[in-house]
Amino acid sequence: MAEPKGEAFRVVHETEPKRTYRGAVVGCGRMGSTIDDEHIGMPHYPWPWAHAPAMIEARGVDLIAAADVDQAKLDDFKRRWGVEALYTDYREMVQKEQPDIICLTTRPEPRAEVTIGLAEAGVKAIYATKPMCRTLAEADAMIDACHKHGVILAIACHLNWYNWYTNARQAIAEGTIGKLKSMICHSPSTLSNLHSHTLALFRLFADAPAKWVFGVMDSDERAAGDTDLSGSGYIVYENGVRAVMNTQAETTGHNWTLEFIGDKGRIVTRNAHAQFELWSTHPETGNPIQCQFPNPWYPRSSMVDAIEGVCRSLEAGEEQICPGDFGREALEIAIGLRESHRRGNVRIDLPLEDRSLRMG
Repeated sequence: MAEPKGEAFRVVHETEPKRTYRGAVVGCGRMGSTIDDEHIGMPHYPWPWAHAPAMIEARGVDLIAAADVDQAKLDDFKRRWGVEALYTDYREMVQKEQPDIICLTTRPEPRAEVTIGLAEAGVKAIYATKPMCRTLAEADAMIDACHKHGVILAIACHLNWYNWYTNARQAIAEGTIGKLKSMICHSPSTLSNLHSHTLALFRLFADAPAKWVFGVMDSDERAAGDTDLSGSGYIVYENGVRAVMNTQAETTGHNWTLEFIGDKGRIVTRNAHAQFELWSTHPETGNPIQCQFPNPWYPRSSMVDAIEGVCRSLEAGEEQICPGDFGREALEIAIGLRESHRRGNVRIDLPLEDRSLRMG
């Protein structure tokens, strides 16, 4: 009779993908391969963020191939990660190597075309970096193609898988801060690029689609164009949860601070997700009290957690943590906030009718 493995073994075993998948990277530049070079000397930085080393570290997937139109990037990818199967044509790579999961880390401009091509080629899952694409029509086409061919489409807003935020969601589900009422973001960054992460995370916590938005951009001139931009905005979700975005470029002293506010307390994350605070209500006095945040049992890179999550989504037959719909909504909210400013700071209902609208 086999000896019992113990509770810790059970927890590890239950989070592990049940089989090993063949993985590949399409786009061997910054997000695909090199971004971790930029974070040397950041002690709270949860390595790795680049997709290639995260795929190497993740359980349930082997990195077997990569593709990029730039041969120099392929050469560097081989030197860094020891991958031999390298291609300048992603279609040839898929045909010859038969990968199950593709980390898609190209620039946003070709991403819709490549996503559709990968779906038609028969890959099982696509994990595409953010922002999802440039136009709402492209986002629609990406989602439609993946649905048509039975492909899992996950957007690499990897904070949605980060174990600290997983524990924050669990604390809210257990009633620790009461019913979630509102969410706030402070960060001097642009709406579509960096804040695809924020908006996808808000969608996960709200647990409902966005219904309407109201926006005030930093600049009339920037708002008149299609480039990414910063500003402030208000988002209302279908279940009544509300969110405030404060991304003014001139904002100082807020290095990506998020708040999740309930009717009995709040969760605050500071310093770009390095510090988490849990505030509840004293049962006798009703005063706010700071509690021990439920720290992860095994803290590690959110990108590694995300790639393992995509493996489990393949086994479950659906993506729930950050599906293509979340990436599309992040883009749609950013565009909607800008459209509100363009039209005289009015309420903009979602979804937007004009699918040709773009950002970036």
